Amino acid sequence: MNIAIIGSGPSAFYTVQSFLRENPSTNIDVFEKLPAPFGLVRYGVAPDHQKTKNIIRLFTKYLYENNVNYYGNVEIGKTIALETLSNIYDAVVVSSGAPEDKNLSIDNNSKVKIYGSAQFVGWYNGNPIHSNLSPNFNCKNIVIIGNGNVALDCARVIAKTKEEFHQSDIMEYALRALNQSSVENIYIIGRRTPKDAKFTISELREMADLKLYKPEVDYDEKEMLKVLEINDLDTKVKKNIEALIDFKKISTDNKKKVIFKFLSTPSKVINENGIDYLILNKNKVIENKIVSSDTIEKIPTDLIITAIGYRVSPIEGLETEPNNNFFVNKEGHIKANIYTSGWASGASVGVIGSNKIGASLLVKKIISEVSTNKKNSNSKILEYFSKNSISYLTKEDWKKIDQIEIESANENFTRNKLVNIESINNKLRV
Repeated sequence: MNIAIIGSGPSAFYTVQSFLRENPSTNIDVFEKLPAPFGLVRYGVAPDHQKTKNIIRLFTKYLYENNVNYYGNVEIGKTIALETLSNIYDAVVVSSGAPEDKNLSIDNNSKVKIYGSAQFVGWYNGNPIHSNLSPNFNCKNIVIIGNGNVALDCARVIAKTKEEFHQSDIMEYALRALNQSSVENIYIIGRRTPKDAKFTISELREMADLKLYKPEVDYDEKEMLKVLEINDLDTKVKKNIEALIDFKKISTDNKKKVIFKFLSTPSKVINENGIDYLILNKNKVIENKIVSSDTIEKIPTDLIITAIGYRVSPIEGLETEPNNNFFVNKEGHIKANIYTSGWASGASVGVIGSNKIGASLLVKKIISEVSTNKKNSNSKILEYFSKNSISYLTKEDWKKIDQIEIESANENFTRNKLVNIESINNKLRV
């Protein structure tokens, strides 16, 4: 069986893993629009979470299997048509994730920059698409909108000192910009209550360990204690509430703060007398429903980061659901011999390992449904590349890049990521 996989992140490599387990003779070609593989793990996981990034070791094992090929810097729909892959391979699996930000629909009548978390995270992680972002930290307040782990990641990265990033792979340009920061307050804004926050406890507790910033919770402690009295309260929620209550008890001289604000909906950004403000509509809970009130709050800010979810990058020939969150599919099948897995196939939620079970089920479905009648797929794709003068990076190229990044890392850091495709090509020629 000859399989093409679009994308090289977690869902892609769990799909590779499943194919090699179910049918070890499967020939798999992995196509990635960026030069380097590993997608969300390389460009999404926070640089100071190196243990989480260790999953790359498993993915690397499968990448270097003899019947797995890698073609980096190849974007499906631009470099090569999806239809071409469909004609060459027995099946095509779209595992390209959800790399684009959902939009925050508010009026912005100011010069305030609003970045999506995919942009901001991509900037400090060295994603070539976002490496030129240049966020401005010469401001007193930064606002992060969202109540999940990505919001915590963004806040923590902004708050940390250079020493706190030791043994990470944060980009050097990001570290320089953050070291010059004059930010005093980092606001994390949630529309609902602490009970509804999607933080994981390990990430939330990290906020208490910051060297220069103190976590502060703008929510009534009595209301949080009431939540703890609920008989069937989810354990994850209980731990989060307990952590937020503990934040209120922290005694420190730190004047800089990470401020958690709940029941607040961003409505617009305005400029008054030369000062830019984010306007928040304060919400109430009435009969277990979130209801907007007439009360507003103004936070002066020059930078807003939204961490409110992700959507897919469109691929010509594929239909997305109305909000572009994922590709329309039925149990992973899109059309003809084209399938999808991971965040490209459904809601972009869950941790890296969440993709594993779905990949296994999809591979079994493909093996049961697809007839193996396409021959010499790899030879045909190489012929297509040659005929159309398409340049690409192989897994051997990646091996060299990986070594260069590790060997050129500054002291106390794990790697120095190469970002620019031209510089990558120059390094490979040496």
